[in-house]
Amino acid sequence: MIEIKKVGDIMSRPIGVNSEDTKQFIVDIATKCFEQKGYSATSMADIKNETNMSKGTIYYHFKNKEELYLYCIQQVSNEFLHNWTMMSKAEHSAEKKLYIWANLNNLVVQKPIMNTLHEYFVATNKNNYDAVIKLYEPEFQIVKDILVEGIESGEFKNDLQVDDIAVLLFNFMTSLDHLDLFDYGTPQKQKKIYRLAIDLILPGLKK
Repeated sequence: MIEIKKVGDIMSRPIGVNSEDTKQFIVDIATKCFEQKGYSATSMADIKNETNMSKGTIYYHFKNKEELYLYCIQQVSNEFLHNWTMMSKAEHSAEKKLYIWANLNNLVVQKPIMNTLHEYFVATNKNNYDAVIKLYEPEFQIVKDILVEGIESGEFKNDLQVDDIAVLLFNFMTSLDHLDLFDYGTPQKQKKIYRLAIDLILPGLKK
């Protein structure tokens, strides 16, 4: 059984089938299930047992496991966007915003549930990535906005192909998700690599 520690080591279940607290409680437990067992091995019955909730309560909020899983992934994206808004709003340098964006990507990769995405695609026989692309659209737009801001402020070259470079930057950064295979498993080492990635990219962007 998954251990959920609350105040006083007591796991409390929110009251009210349709409450937002109940929905979030289900998501928190489901996230831990997916992280520990993976997408395929986790069932709605597992989540029901771990939450001590009725089947009807869980299905009131989520029609199936896939919808629940994607909602868990969406929460990671929402956290990224919230942190980006908070950390970038007082920053006026496009260059520094790239470093903020890279660091936040590093933090996302460290979320265990993100390691289950590939398995999800295989398990569901997804021939396209529409669902996850939709999740990443706001993050991709951030990259484009940084590039445009850098061009307009004079930090970056005027002739940059924003769409092409945004695709390159986004895919380059999101590909750094297996650093632990190369003995870069600690947060400190990973943060260093993400910063180095921007160090290497910037000369091609700056005037």
